[in-house]
Amino acid sequence: MATMTSPTRVLQAADDTPFGLDAIVAALSNQFVLITGARQLVRRAKLDTFDRRLYSAGITLEHQIVSAGGRLVLGQADGSTVTVPAKAVRWPALVAALPAGSVRDTIAPVADIRALIASSDERRRLQLIELHNKDGKTVARVEVDEPASASANGSDSRVTVRTLRGYEPQAQRAVKILMGCGLRAVESSVEPEHKPLLPTAGTHRGEPASVLLTKALTDYLASMRENVPGLLDDIDTEFLHDFRVAVRRTRATLKLGRPSLPEVMRTRWEPAFKWLGDMTTPVRDLDVYELGLPTMASWLVSTNPKELEHFATHLRSRRTAQRRVLIHGLKSAKFRTLMAEWESELAQMVHPSADEDGEHLTAGGLADRGISRAYKRVARDGGAITEESPAEALHDLRKRCKELRYALEVCAPVIAKGPRKHAVANLKGLQDVLGRFQDSEVQRQALHGFAEEMMADGTPASAVLAMGELIGHLDADQERARHEFAGAFAIFAQPSNQQLMHRLGGK
Repeated sequence: MATMTSPTRVLQAADDTPFGLDAIVAALSNQFVLITGARQLVRRAKLDTFDRRLYSAGITLEHQIVSAGGRLVLGQADGSTVTVPAKAVRWPALVAALPAGSVRDTIAPVADIRALIASSDERRRLQLIELHNKDGKTVARVEVDEPASASANGSDSRVTVRTLRGYEPQAQRAVKILMGCGLRAVESSVEPEHKPLLPTAGTHRGEPASVLLTKALTDYLASMRENVPGLLDDIDTEFLHDFRVAVRRTRATLKLGRPSLPEVMRTRWEPAFKWLGDMTTPVRDLDVYELGLPTMASWLVSTNPKELEHFATHLRSRRTAQRRVLIHGLKSAKFRTLMAEWESELAQMVHPSADEDGEHLTAGGLADRGISRAYKRVARDGGAITEESPAEALHDLRKRCKELRYALEVCAPVIAKGPRKHAVANLKGLQDVLGRFQDSEVQRQALHGFAEEMMADGTPASAVLAMGELIGHLDADQERARHEFAGAFAIFAQPSNQQLMHRLGGK
């Protein structure tokens, strides 16, 4: 049952001095009539996705185990709470593990395909107190939350005041009374842990380009490392995706930085990260197909969507086999050595030697050169494409667009934020069309291969026919993307965007 309130206030002891329930009750009793509930021993797990999507959305979720059973407690941005019964769940788990109903409906669009992870798991004692006014109306609810262990200090305890809508002044009075008892306000008990993948800000245009590049590459290395445990445990598919994004951005940064980086980056490290990217590709491709099954099912008209269950089984079998190869690679001495030696390489880049090979570009100079060159390639190659151009021309242009996108991202600390965001938005429309064109062709070829494998395994003809319908849909979608290309490129190449890109490129 939901309780609608305004934002809650959380208080704790101003120092390590424990505060007692009796003192709280005595202080509040001077102004309110108190209805005190039974004290409960609770095991509570605070849940969120790895990248803190619930926190970012202003909501909280706890799985609480009490003597009467389990329950999920959802706290929403407006201060309302929803409590529903929930059986034991092993975390991490996908949203599908939550009981059907309002809690799942709220969490599902926020968490999406990310698993819910227990960020803390502790035993606490909870005491609920209702504050009534002289007319017997409930004006606020107070929750005293203390550690179950008697040895814990006062700072581990919390008092939460939940304000009922329409009674804000009375709740504020209760907060003031509690603060007069030596409690202080706590802004939040949850801190975001996920780090952004854009390079760390703080680089100046006049600094050496190696400073900008090292900061970006160091951030990407940190992202790779923080995603490896979840990838190995197969918590959700986004750990592999985010790992690959960091690898891909590392490769793009090394390519962008060639004019100012030592030759070893090209001869050793570019091939090393290509190996890493190639090793992770098969599992990620299979993840994309599995995640896309509901959408593919909606494409079917002449065949029953249930026929795709054979395809789903085939994908799971293939993924299991490919994950063994991936895990073997990630646990290999080669991978451990790569990560350790790459960290050492980055440490040396912070203080480059005076006689290192490579040009002595500034960060601003590298940004101007990289963005300008990447934009010119996109404009040149895109302008040369006609209706008669082969598919390879569009595939190559997609790669050029990626290079421009990465140049804008890596150089973000030394270019104007507003124009950069505008440029990325203009580029995104063209990338979307080229991505659909490329993905349709790759997926169509892959589905042909899957269908042949399934036939060899004795899959019913009806399931293979469903695969054929999917292939037909992809063929039509690629054709639509081809027709949309001219319009998307015209928008990208309009004079205002040309001027914007030239300005970002230092022209």
